[in-house]
Amino acid sequence: MPSSAGRVLGVLGGMGPAATADFLFKLAARTPAERDQDHIPTLVYSDPTTPDRSDGMIHGGPDPLPALIHGIEYLCSTGVSAIAVPCNSAYYWFEEMSRAATVPLLHIVDTVAAQVQRDRPGIEVLGLMSTEGTAKSGVYDRLADYGHEIIDLTDLGEDSPVTTGIRRVKAGDLQSARDVLTQAAGLLIDRGAQGIIYGCTDISTVLGQSPKGVTVPVWDSADALAAGCVEHLHSRSDQRLT
Repeated sequence: MPSSAGRVLGVLGGMGPAATADFLFKLAARTPAERDQDHIPTLVYSDPTTPDRSDGMIHGGPDPLPALIHGIEYLCSTGVSAIAVPCNSAYYWFEEMSRAATVPLLHIVDTVAAQVQRDRPGIEVLGLMSTEGTAKSGVYDRLADYGHEIIDLTDLGEDSPVTTGIRRVKAGDLQSARDVLTQAAGLLIDRGAQGIIYGCTDISTVLGQSPKGVTVPVWDSADALAAGCVEHLHSRSDQRLT
């Protein structure tokens, strides 16, 4: 059984709280474990008061970076071995967070790319379901380095079913959110998407890997990040033991 003994994962969460809980569930599901003691020790810093990331990126709202940096510095001070941030829009500030970190900070888009390359390396056009801020800020532009083109629904503005669905998740209206977000996936397929990326961890809380009526492969950024964390910590532990 792979071991991550002595290595603690720090999770900077609260953006939103349901997305953090969903990430922890997926981290446990992704860990090859036969008993409690085989799982990854995890320290969660959850701050739902962090200002809205999309507002901060594109609407001139309060800057979330000080709260993000505070969380990173706190986790590092506790002795964690690596940090995951299960919030796609927070990666707009990846460079600043990385400079504040004294341990590796995994990039959620790189973990998504790894799954796409493993599962369907020939896919070119990927439909991104994310907050307006994540889409417009270029967080997922990193996928171009892996040969993928990204399309989204931001041209629909406030009428985008992705935006509506994310807001309903945050409000706890999960069934309605699921219906609207499934509709959004269908629109992206109509526009030529050969695969769908859940580029918002709130979406991950309500849509599974095979949503009804979606006929193309789906990748969940929260699941990809969880898988990347398991691989990173287990590989580092293996190196330490050899």
